Amino acid sequence: MLQYDLIIIGGGAAGLSAGVSALKNGIKKVLILEREDELGGNLNLFIHNGFGQYYLEKDVTGPELRSRLIKDFKNLGGLYKLNTEVLEVTKNKMVSYVNPVEGIQEIQATAIILASGCRERFTGNINIPVHKYTGIFTVVSAHRLINLQGFLPGKEAVILGKNIRSLILARRLLIEGAKVNAIIESSSDIPLEKDELEIIEGFNINIIKNHRIVELDGNERIENIDIQNIDSGRIDTIHCDSLILTVGYYPEISFMRKTNIELGEYEIPLVRNFETSAKGIFACGTLLTRDKNIFNSGENGYTVGELVSNYLKKYVY
Repeated sequence: MLQYDLIIIGGGAAGLSAGVSALKNGIKKVLILEREDELGGNLNLFIHNGFGQYYLEKDVTGPELRSRLIKDFKNLGGLYKLNTEVLEVTKNKMVSYVNPVEGIQEIQATAIILASGCRERFTGNINIPVHKYTGIFTVVSAHRLINLQGFLPGKEAVILGKNIRSLILARRLLIEGAKVNAIIESSSDIPLEKDELEIIEGFNINIIKNHRIVELDGNERIENIDIQNIDSGRIDTIHCDSLILTVGYYPEISFMRKTNIELGEYEIPLVRNFETSAKGIFACGTLLTRDKNIFNSGENGYTVGELVSNYLKKYVY
């Protein structure tokens, strides 16, 4: 059975940064297991500036940071497997995985970093009949469509739910020539971070507070939505040819059943100095924060990579 000093589950910003950090701190056999067909995770989607200060001492785009991290990871001797689904992790740090080339395999780690991130919830989590029409997307699927495939989800969009991801998407749609007719938000009191306020004011984005979507209308593709004021009950109609949903996120933890790791709210692993309740198994990135601090997950991973290096040097090396 193959053995590794460090196995990292997830090759996004946090996982890549943790791997580079561990290798730079003297750890030798480092393996990343990534379920997608490329490394980088969300860095592939976020093509705006604001990444990399912790590593490059300057701001770059997500893809630029991704390229540099992958290059350094390879040059430092890091190993990785793509299209690889982790099936199970045990408290003894045995990892089983499957991919099209090797089938099902088991490998042993001395330490593990869980950097599997979070995944969008299903559209069924929103009480709207979204499967009746085409032209309905989640925020991440719309990001992928624009940034990776080069297509607009529609020319006139309405976005349900305000967060930094949906605002960045709105900005991207406007830059590409589409219209954002409204962002619908159920809350009447929306606290705004500096970055969010800059996007809203800079691009004159219409946010309709204290409303919810109650009905969709169209032929085969969505054409209109009805929104209702939560206080007064008044219903208004907004035209659109695409509806983009902020559906929320849940952590990727299905493979952790046999670790008996203690979980907190939203099934997020409980950690102390980034180490879970299972000795030698650490967690970082959006697995811990979901969509909060998503743009800082790389910095978080880099810190954890150093912590795990110190752990390995203390107990193993």
